[in-house]
Amino acid sequence: MRIKDKKRFIIACGGLAAILILIIVVLTISFWNRNESQAEADSKKNTQTTATAKETDTAANTQTAAAGQSTQTETKEEIKTTTTENAAGVDSVITLVNKNHSMSANYVPSDLVTVDLPSTRDTQLRSIAAEGLTKLFKAAEGAGLELYCCSGYRSYETQSELYTWNVETYGVDGAELVSARPGMSEHQLGLAMDVTSASVGFDLLESFGTTAEGQFINENAHKYGFIVRYPQGKTDITGYAYEPWHLRYLGVDVATAIYNSGKTMEEYYSTN
Repeated sequence: MRIKDKKRFIIACGGLAAILILIIVVLTISFWNRNESQAEADSKKNTQTTATAKETDTAANTQTAAAGQSTQTETKEEIKTTTTENAAGVDSVITLVNKNHSMSANYVPSDLVTVDLPSTRDTQLRSIAAEGLTKLFKAAEGAGLELYCCSGYRSYETQSELYTWNVETYGVDGAELVSARPGMSEHQLGLAMDVTSASVGFDLLESFGTTAEGQFINENAHKYGFIVRYPQGKTDITGYAYEPWHLRYLGVDVATAIYNSGKTMEEYYSTN
């Protein structure tokens, strides 16, 4: 090869090498930039994923905390309700028993006594209620009136039999107005007495409320610790029809306060 041609060959090879080097450099830079872009994208993706996970965890924790707080609130409300219903205790003379507040089937007052008063049958009351009823009967006698006991303490079993009889006689709806379900009767407390008189044939009738005996009871029972438990016009509150004969012992102070308020026991204690 001639020297001139040799020089041209070397120059051509050098140019080709330069081009190859340039191509390699360009490809290397492109590859590097692509990797950096991918790395940056992955980094952003990871950041977003982490942020999302944190938000999810935060939301979950917030919901869990809210649920926990709600549960605690509900528990407190349940405790509050239970405490309110049972604060007095079944043995207290002011305990509330009605269609929404019942007592156990095995509850029997420990201080029952046989009532030594004019009666249509043998009957019992708790001793403190019997004392109050004796004073009420004596006051009525002093006013020239004679009252009779008709029905005091009833066991759970007796109330169950009576309620069943009323259902068979009047149907469920009718029975619900005149008879308590077992466990929901004040008679089981030993603090309730049905009273009557000769003027109504010793029966339990609404007309008793218009008799001299019934009017005396309505106007004076509170002075001896009793209220007419199911007054006229209050069926939607008490759940029972008017019973001018049904007396409930609460003690003089509470009975007088309820009498003066014109409220039922449910209204006085603001509960059903």
